[in-house]
Amino acid sequence: MSTDISKRFGARIRDLRLEKKMRQVDLAERVGIQEAYLSTVESGKKEPCLEVIKMLADGLGVSLRRLFWDL
Repeated sequence: MSTDISKRFGARIRDLRLEKKMRQVDLAERVGIQEAYLSTVESGKKEPCLEVIKMLADGLGVSLRRLFWDL
C-alpha cells in the first residue's frame, strides 16, 4: 500500500469502529491484536497483512468489500 492509501484505509477502520461505538481496545481484543498496533494501522503508519485485514473486517462486522469500497 502506498502511504496515501494506508492513511485512507486506516481512517476507514477508525470510522467503522466509531460507527460501532467501539474503543480501540475493544476492537483490538475482539480481533486478537495489540491496541498499539491497531493505533498504527488507523494512523496509516503500518500496513496490515491480508489475514489481519480479514480479522478487522470480521471484528467490525463488515464485508471486505465495504472495508475497501472507494478507497
